[in-house]
Amino acid sequence: MKVILISTILMFFLVSTSCKKDDNDKDETVTKANIIGSVNLYDEGTLAVAKDGMVVMVEGSSPIISATTDADGKFTLTDVPFGTYTIVYEKTGYGIYKKSGVSHTNTGSSTYISASPSLGQMSTTTVTMLSTSASGSNIIISTTTAPASSNNNPKYIRYFYSTESSVSSENYTYASVGLVIKINPYDKTLSTSNLSDMGFSTGSTIYVKVYGDSFWSNEYEDNNLGRKVFPNLNSTSAAAVSFVMP
Repeated sequence: MKVILISTILMFFLVSTSCKKDDNDKDETVTKANIIGSVNLYDEGTLAVAKDGMVVMVEGSSPIISATTDADGKFTLTDVPFGTYTIVYEKTGYGIYKKSGVSHTNTGSSTYISASPSLGQMSTTTVTMLSTSASGSNIIISTTTAPASSNNNPKYIRYFYSTESSVSSENYTYASVGLVIKINPYDKTLSTSNLSDMGFSTGSTIYVKVYGDSFWSNEYEDNNLGRKVFPNLNSTSAAAVSFVMP
């Protein structure tokens, strides 16, 4: 009888210990963590400005997951479920910038966005006149801006080309790099080789539209639209002009 009692007590102790061990071994599944990053902010040129006050959010999050940059340009998006995201950067006076393909996985710590984007304010430069002319086998595009560009007051512009008369920053075949201009009007010369490299062929009617831009254009590739987006363009611009490719 004594042996049975001892065996029963021993069995209860082993079962109890086993249960406690199982309870202690249960790990709560981690499903979210922070995303941390920073930004550098500029005026429409190259002058650094205050980095605070930019709202950064996870696109499509519900409820919205967002944060605001501090004086150092740093932000922390708190408790973001693991996944791959597009991060949206927005502040009054700046064109919206998006960083896609941010991979947020369970590494045991926060995800750090290592590359800090340099973001500029929207352009205040308007294109007031635009014309084209031919010089031999070259095409010259003449662009006048307001304010006028000069050595002491450089301006930034960007060209968009298409075979459609409705060419714009949203409807284009080819978009140039941003150009710094220091003379007004500014003449850009295009050779047939340049135009061929853009994807055009001899005899084509090519339309061009020019916009004022910023040094930091905040451009990004939008996979949904299938094109680059240029958020800092000044939409006030002269009508598109055309020429026939020699």
